[in-house]
Amino acid sequence: MPIKRISSGKLLLFLGDILIIILSINLAFIIRLKEPTINYLGLNNGLFTIILMLAIFLTSFYIFDFYNTREKFRSIRFLANVGGSAIFVSLISIGLFYVFPYMIGRGVFLISLILIEILIVTWRLLYPSFFRLTLPIRKVLIVGKGKPAEAIYSLLKKNPEYKVIGIMGDTSKKKDALEKETIVRALSLEKIVNDYDVDDIIVTTEPLRNKQLNKALINCKMRGINIWDVPTFYEHFIDKLPVQYIKDRWFLYAAGFEKLGSNIYRRLKQAIDLVISSIILIITFPLGVIIALAIKLNSRGPIFFIQERVGKNQKQFNLFKFRTMVSDAEKGEPMWAEENDPRVTSIGKILRKTRFDELPQLINVLKGEMSIIGPRPERPEIVRDLKTLIRDYEKRLLIKPGITGLAQVWHKYDETIQDVKKKIKYDLLYIRKMCLWVDLRILLRTVFVVLVGRGAR
Repeated sequence: MPIKRISSGKLLLFLGDILIIILSINLAFIIRLKEPTINYLGLNNGLFTIILMLAIFLTSFYIFDFYNTREKFRSIRFLANVGGSAIFVSLISIGLFYVFPYMIGRGVFLISLILIEILIVTWRLLYPSFFRLTLPIRKVLIVGKGKPAEAIYSLLKKNPEYKVIGIMGDTSKKKDALEKETIVRALSLEKIVNDYDVDDIIVTTEPLRNKQLNKALINCKMRGINIWDVPTFYEHFIDKLPVQYIKDRWFLYAAGFEKLGSNIYRRLKQAIDLVISSIILIITFPLGVIIALAIKLNSRGPIFFIQERVGKNQKQFNLFKFRTMVSDAEKGEPMWAEENDPRVTSIGKILRKTRFDELPQLINVLKGEMSIIGPRPERPEIVRDLKTLIRDYEKRLLIKPGITGLAQVWHKYDETIQDVKKKIKYDLLYIRKMCLWVDLRILLRTVFVVLVGRGAR
């Protein structure tokens, strides 16, 4: 696939993190116990300790979005994620230390935790400069004009992995629209590629309508230059699809979607759904009893909210949730939920923030009506309207709806039709790429959303 180098920044961060964790653990042992980890614990126990700590910290870093190279590492939000990661690692480690008491002491753990968090923050502050010194920057040319070209330029100029040499065909009169290396329209594509040693070309126009441009792009591709269209660029760079640029031809020829016809994948995913939902229901049963009592004491009405939703292949089913709104709040015409919806009870606000109101949907998973991962299920009335308003909306009904999903963890509440249009980009991307590894990534992201209260429903 084109522009594979997008992952090089994440790989660099990942390798740096591994080095920091190993060095910090050893330094903590030396500071506290005067010996390196393996000398103090022995070869087997020492290696086991280092590997286990690596797994805990790296998983935490992934959950708390440390490998998002578009993240502003100097922001308050990132520092909050660092704090959340430290708490998460501490809680997991306490349980492991109880099972493996010989592994690491409280003093060593505290010293290593402080060292790791400080060095991880420092590493990310230095990362952009270090990247430019150690890895080659990809030189990118954007072919096109207008808002699509400007939007892509804005995304790329913030990433240290790329240098936009200009927009070919730009008609903007803004002097600050591009860097000093702006390409003038008079230059030919071949000359630009030769003079600036271009690595990637992103095409925001329709080259097939311009035979000369189409031929020049083919020649560039034959020389090993990556050629991107808008949907493919967005998919690989920000993990969503610009629906407005997706045509029927894209569905016919785009890679992916193979899991839709795989019986093996479908049965394996169903088995995993049954195991996970059964375990979570058993573990959270005491919590469910407490929630049920709180709902009853907080407001009049039933404990559970049961509503008809549309599932796979437009088959309707009854969805179960803990009630978070006043009784009969959704009778009659469907209404969009608001961020500070007055219909939500005080207990309901807590349940929605923590997502505990979703726990009864595990019953829908056991019944085979839903999956752990998938698009959000909607009411029949809403589905009927959205199918007429949003192109390709019905394609999200090709798979089982999910308790959580790519759209739910990367976008906020659906408050308007525009929010739904944004979410379908993620739904289509998930259907195209769905596999067990993608499901695991979404589950880890869901943990992050639950812990920090971000994301969508």
